[in-house]
Amino acid sequence: MSVVIGITSTVCLLVNMTFWSSLLFVVGIARIIIPIEPWRKICTTYTVFIGESCIALNYLWIKLLHRPVFEVQGLKNVDKSTWFVGTSNHQSWADILILQAVTNRKIPLIRFFMKDILKWIPIVWVVGWSLDMPFLKRYSEEKIKKNPSLRGKDIEKMKKAFKRLSVNPGTVFSFSEGTRFTEKKQKDQNSPYKSLLIPKAGGIGITLSTMPYISYLLDFTILYKSNSRGFWDFLCGKMSEVDIKVRKIDIPDSFLGKDYSNQPEFRQELKDWLNILKDFLGIWASARLLGLQASWPGPNP
Repeated sequence: MSVVIGITSTVCLLVNMTFWSSLLFVVGIARIIIPIEPWRKICTTYTVFIGESCIALNYLWIKLLHRPVFEVQGLKNVDKSTWFVGTSNHQSWADILILQAVTNRKIPLIRFFMKDILKWIPIVWVVGWSLDMPFLKRYSEEKIKKNPSLRGKDIEKMKKAFKRLSVNPGTVFSFSEGTRFTEKKQKDQNSPYKSLLIPKAGGIGITLSTMPYISYLLDFTILYKSNSRGFWDFLCGKMSEVDIKVRKIDIPDSFLGKDYSNQPEFRQELKDWLNILKDFLGIWASARLLGLQASWPGPNP
């Protein structure tokens, strides 16, 4: 039965994404043809509407096929008129659909940082391009040493995307771990966290440097009640019980207006701050796994 649910979920996802991404492509082309600011703002408003409609229909088939139980805490004190930078632990591709489902039309539309390789998937490229999601290609220090011109390429891409995003409020979202969690990656990193990789500050740092009007961080914790993490498991309905905890955290004034690229002291300060947040995240997640009634520790609960 789960295989039937998985196949049906796959068809629903592909049909829904194909339809809405086609509309996004048309509006995206219209935005380019007439490069006038008022027209650009109208087109961006339409792309947000299309994105939210696509997410709503994705959530509809998830509810019908999976009968999910999403326990969400902390989304009551947010609104769509405020800019946010968001982050979360990252365990599965399912995280993206779940985050979209529980936040849709409650906060400004989430724009994810996308891995550059994903742009070769036509639907993903259309969605990312039309909704101004930056596609980022990370270069190793070895490659940068061989070709110094590569340094800062991602930063320039982010700045261009953020400039386009400034037309309407949005939620710029970066998985702070930089990749999906696995026990092997945790071991290779020698991560001090039981269920997390060491957080990276780059995405959030560049966001704050480029968009100083963002005042709040939305910190999401996703805790699956099953041991399954594969996307096929999600499509089969095996990851339908999820706890999601959200913290709205004031971004320190000292972080605003800084240059993440050229101020190493700011980079270190931001990394230290994120490590503190992840310490609290680990405390909560461990308590939930042990079946304890955990209160949310740390600043701005």
